[in-house]
Amino acid sequence: MTAYGGANRRSHDSEPTLRQTMKPITAAVITLGCRLNQADSALLHDRLIRLGFQIVPPDASSSPNLIVINSCTVTETAYKKSKQALHSIRAENPQSFIVFTGCAADVSRDELEQSQDIDLLLLNEQKKEIETILPKYLALLEERKAPAAPKLAKGVFAEQAVGVFPFRSRSFIKVQEGCNNQCSYCIVPTARGPERSRDLKEITAEFRKAVDDGFHEIVLTGVNTCHYKAGRTAMPELIDRLCEIPGDFRIRLSSTEPCDEVIPIIDAMKRNAGKVCEFLHLPIQSGCDEILTAMNRHCDTAKFVEYAAYARAAIPNLHLGTDVIVGFPGETAANFEESLEFLRKMEFANIHIFPYSPRSGTPAAKLTKKVQKSAVTDRIEQLKALKEESARKFAQSLVGTTGAVLIESNCNKKELWDGWSGNYVRTIVSSDKDLSRQLLPVKFVRFLPVGALFAEIQHPQKG
Repeated sequence: MTAYGGANRRSHDSEPTLRQTMKPITAAVITLGCRLNQADSALLHDRLIRLGFQIVPPDASSSPNLIVINSCTVTETAYKKSKQALHSIRAENPQSFIVFTGCAADVSRDELEQSQDIDLLLLNEQKKEIETILPKYLALLEERKAPAAPKLAKGVFAEQAVGVFPFRSRSFIKVQEGCNNQCSYCIVPTARGPERSRDLKEITAEFRKAVDDGFHEIVLTGVNTCHYKAGRTAMPELIDRLCEIPGDFRIRLSSTEPCDEVIPIIDAMKRNAGKVCEFLHLPIQSGCDEILTAMNRHCDTAKFVEYAAYARAAIPNLHLGTDVIVGFPGETAANFEESLEFLRKMEFANIHIFPYSPRSGTPAAKLTKKVQKSAVTDRIEQLKALKEESARKFAQSLVGTTGAVLIESNCNKKELWDGWSGNYVRTIVSSDKDLSRQLLPVKFVRFLPVGALFAEIQHPQKG
């Protein structure tokens, strides 16, 4: 693979070498898009630290020496936002060396190679090579040899890095990459490639480090996490192994495709109750089978209902969430009403709503039966109302139950603390002590007008 400099890349030949510079060289990584990108950015942090960079937040008071933009292109809108972010960051940091990577780098490589705002364009797979590529462009870095690639089974990959999260309360671990589903609207197979799974030993080592570093919530993420399989270890066995590691933590699974493999995953969640969050996000994309067929989705509504019923029976107080695309080409008013009714009956804890956005290079982009923008807007508003109603009902259903909350921040009022329950409901607790980043047992006592739950901390009984 080759790395590409921008069309108008500025000369860095006069920059000081690492030995000549007294101040630390700084780097910021800006992440756009999904949780998998957040995991990728954490791996980039580790690689940059090994190069000698000090990681600083993107909004640092002075411009970092290096800025890495980890882009998103899952929709045309996401790609536009990535380009806008690039242009804005370049304008605000004219002297910084800017690396642009992520899914947009793969999908729109020809266009981005001509950008005057980019100093170095890295394809997704080249993120792993940044330690050997970057010194060729920056005089302040010393040349490094590429580490020897480990010999792994077909379909298994290694990152040779561990996630570093300097500014977060939870850790994201990349366990899987790529997709074979070929949904008609989706560019991810082009951006991320075919399905493959991360080496089990590497995942375990990174997980242990996250626990040792004090992270109480660790998110397992990928494109199709349900299809993780390294050797004889599939996702259910991976969950079992990680839950055996000593420590005060909980595991959250990121979005999981609805498929037969989800059943044994639910079983693993059940037998590891207390260590795995009561959270399952199954993207349905439409509640109308006609549209699901046009999308080339591999799960119809009847099968989805089976998976949801199985999960709810196995895991009390389960947060079941989903994704919905609105305005897919050919979606009639009747199709939408059918979808809306299905979503209403499912009583999801959360619904992520996306207007259809055509992506060049996907089969759906060639479809001609476009839905009028005004109709899409109206349908989104109806779904937003349903989303709010469903989320409120789910949160209210938890009143009187117990759970665990990971505290993330202090509210405006001094003695109120804000966090998230295992079933991903915003929760507020009261304490005059510093509760930052603590995982606390609580009882949910009432629903607040702001849409959150108020909870009481459950102190262990003495004797």
